[in-house]
Amino acid sequence: MTNNNLHEKISLVLSFLILNNYLFLALNFSQIIIKLNFLIFLFSILVFYSKNFLLNPFLKIFFLLIIFISLGTPTYEWDPRSIWLFHAKRIFLDNSIFSIVDNYAEFSHNDYPNLVPAFSASLATLVGHWNEVFPKLSFSFMFLPPLILTFSFLRNTQYIIFLFLIFFVIGKYLFNGWADGLVAVYFCLNALLMYVLFIEGTNHYKNRLLYYLITICFFISLTLIKNEGIALLFILFVTTFLIKLYKRELSKDFTRFIFLSFSFLPIIFWKYFCYTNGVGYNDYINSDILMNLLPRIGDLKNYQLISYFLFLNEKFLICLILFLLSFWIKWNKEIFLFISVIFIGYAFVLFFIFLSTPYDLYWQLNSTAARVVKSLSFLLAFFGLYNLRNWKVLF
Repeated sequence: MTNNNLHEKISLVLSFLILNNYLFLALNFSQIIIKLNFLIFLFSILVFYSKNFLLNPFLKIFFLLIIFISLGTPTYEWDPRSIWLFHAKRIFLDNSIFSIVDNYAEFSHNDYPNLVPAFSASLATLVGHWNEVFPKLSFSFMFLPPLILTFSFLRNTQYIIFLFLIFFVIGKYLFNGWADGLVAVYFCLNALLMYVLFIEGTNHYKNRLLYYLITICFFISLTLIKNEGIALLFILFVTTFLIKLYKRELSKDFTRFIFLSFSFLPIIFWKYFCYTNGVGYNDYINSDILMNLLPRIGDLKNYQLISYFLFLNEKFLICLILFLLSFWIKWNKEIFLFISVIFIGYAFVLFFIFLSTPYDLYWQLNSTAARVVKSLSFLLAFFGLYNLRNWKVLF
């Protein structure tokens, strides 16, 4: 087994086991099966660590530090405590992801995707009890599949810079129980997988079934982490579709494109279940959306305010500079076009969502803008680094 194959296979196994855990809870499997699945997940991590520790030691040390920090920090912020870990506790007590059917505590958004809470609940099931600290360790565990896979694309100095970017952009979201960091990392790796499978000229990845299996697992995971993941994956599909259509290459990859589009099915089933059982209420997409949107859409000050909160963020600006500097050093039209279309698409979605919010616009931006822009910041920084992966002068 080559070093790359090890990372790819471990990434696939871990991602599959996370989704497997979700499926077992959906099908009301016994706790013994849930525990066994999580034990296999932990054993796979041990295999990754023990299989030549000097292979990718930076991630191994980095992730151990994240585990220690996660176990040493309490959960006190609203979203982790009252949404994600609250959902996880309910799943743990009822041993089912469908425990929300009674719509108890509607303030916690029971219709939110619950892949991560389900994984946290299974860790608590394995341990045998619940508290407010160790279940959020599962949030950190879910970073491992994309972090491990990235080593197949970036090596040595590049990978160290990648870990630095993770720490710089994602920061405390690696261990504090929020889901936004997971959305940003999975979105970025999904964009990379979509690029190498459909846009990039080389056939190195296109002809390997392993990469399609990893991709469909990552795609499903993104949609089941948070609602934003649905929009982000949809943007990736639309962007790829438009580029392939423009290049007149759509028919060549159409079958594979359709195959990967089945990644939306699990979240469609979940949303259909919530809708038919009257579970949850979407603050943004509802019958009042036009009433919220129309009074704001013509006011230029609203666009200025949204731009200020989203794009005059110091981390975003640094990532944007890194991205632009990378393409000034080494121009790559395909990557630049791909990322630019994705960026514009998601920026449009964010403007639409903020303009249609039922809440005070300033309050909404102040509470959420810095979190949601992490997906764009990390996307720019990562692809700036990826663009320079073969730049011999630097690396």
